[in-house]
Amino acid sequence: MTMPPRIPWTYARLAGLPLSWRRRLLRLILTGRGLAARLRGRRRDTGFAATFESVLRLPRREALRLSAQAHHHDVATELEWCALHRRPVDAILRDMERVTVTAPEIMERVAAGGRPVILAPLHMGAYVLGLATLMTRYFPGRPMLVLRQRDDMAMETAVIERLREIGTDVRFLTVGERADFLSAVRFAQKGAVIVVFCDLAPAYGAPAEMPMFGLPFRFAFGTDTLARLTGATVVPLATTMGDHGDTVSVSQPFEVRSSAPDERAMVAGIMRRHLQAAIAGRPDQWHLWPSLADYLPSSASVQANSPAGGEAPQSLAA
Repeated sequence: MTMPPRIPWTYARLAGLPLSWRRRLLRLILTGRGLAARLRGRRRDTGFAATFESVLRLPRREALRLSAQAHHHDVATELEWCALHRRPVDAILRDMERVTVTAPEIMERVAAGGRPVILAPLHMGAYVLGLATLMTRYFPGRPMLVLRQRDDMAMETAVIERLREIGTDVRFLTVGERADFLSAVRFAQKGAVIVVFCDLAPAYGAPAEMPMFGLPFRFAFGTDTLARLTGATVVPLATTMGDHGDTVSVSQPFEVRSSAPDERAMVAGIMRRHLQAAIAGRPDQWHLWPSLADYLPSSASVQANSPAGGEAPQSLAA
């Protein structure tokens, strides 16, 4: 039996409320607790200040502010997983009405072409709600195939599978062997919208150098091969959360024509710019800071600390 996210009882109660209500009430609760802690003389770093200082070159005060926002976002993200798990379909559909897409004309053009499509989001914000909104608004009737390298996250699987209840045929493909990758190609050629997260660690395969913030970042990068073999249009995405709704930011789509090294380098450059812009724009909402060391060589000197309490936020990798 699939279990809901492990969050405090109060937050579990909030999950049943409409999107703007639960998020505003959560902010009030966390703000109140923070104020009470300061009155008791307990002002502490919530976990990522040193990382933000080192990677983003921020002054200590700003790093502390962003660290507090990151802690808030971690809790809010767990609340959103719980809401998707528990709320009825009609309530989820109402929440989706609060999702704004920054470039709807791009999504309409990509969908109207009828060609295979690869959505390349980051692990940011309430990305499942964002993907659900894109599928229902722009790709009704088309299945969604989520590629992943492991299948041991039962809760995330159960939540994403709820998209079937709102009319999206969601499938998962655990890609580990060449035959599995070819299955993804066949799915795409039959009209499936493929979801490939663009911020996976290099251990997931086909690593590419994508230096950011003056550091030698590397990311897994098989999107170019999949796009070339399927003839798909790749749409880079990033979802961010707000108290009153979410925003899906759509970057310029692209296609991959060949396997030439210069084209791979060009496409890697496109994805690097997308990743850096998304993370720099809302660093508090990137879920994978606790795994920062996985993206850098061991020689890179970066403070990679965990949130207060010693526990890293729950992994949200699909």
